[in-house]
Amino acid sequence: MKRYILKLKSKTIVGEDYYIFDFDIPEGITFKEGQYGVFMHVDKEIDGRKVRAFSIASSLKENIFKVATKIVEEPSDFKVKMRELEVGDIMTFDGPMGKFTLEEEYNSIFIVGGIGITPARGILKQIENSTYDKSCELIYSEPREIYPFKEELDQMDFVIKHYESDIDYTKKAIEEITLKYMNNAYYYVVGSPRFLSGIKEQIANLGISPNNIKFDRFNGYE
Repeated sequence: MKRYILKLKSKTIVGEDYYIFDFDIPEGITFKEGQYGVFMHVDKEIDGRKVRAFSIASSLKENIFKVATKIVEEPSDFKVKMRELEVGDIMTFDGPMGKFTLEEEYNSIFIVGGIGITPARGILKQIENSTYDKSCELIYSEPREIYPFKEELDQMDFVIKHYESDIDYTKKAIEEITLKYMNNAYYYVVGSPRFLSGIKEQIANLGISPNNIKFDRFNGYE
């Protein structure tokens, strides 16, 4: 694991509290789409936790290093300082880490809640620029119907999208797609601990092997 210097290129706000940060790609960095790393502010005094883990939302072939997060009304000091970042400001990245990566020999089912779309977006961009020829479906659950990256996702003809805002409709979509693919797919489930707990129980009850499920737990989110 190495430490890289990241320089902010742009910052975008989606809705009221989703923030997308594009950094210049640091020289020599390599990673697998879906992985994450540990971020730290530079030259800023932080009250509380000094570091935070964020998933990489971009693919290795893009000319940006992208992350996104939800910054609530009363955020941690770390996220306050992120919200205040200006173009040219610096953060550090330690990584990459994690095994939430594409299994290229299987169909892919992404089940994401809210800002959990970040690692899925990276993997989908990887698929977009590869020879991957399996089926791919995305269930994107967001109660407020605010879907970061939706415009990009809508242009990906290779993936069947299901945008859901109601929990019952989300569960129905999961059941239908799970019964369609069963263990002929890998299931990439990412979101808050509460979101993951419910999905894990549902697809396990439908007969999906634990070996066919990958989780990315976004601690600190509800």
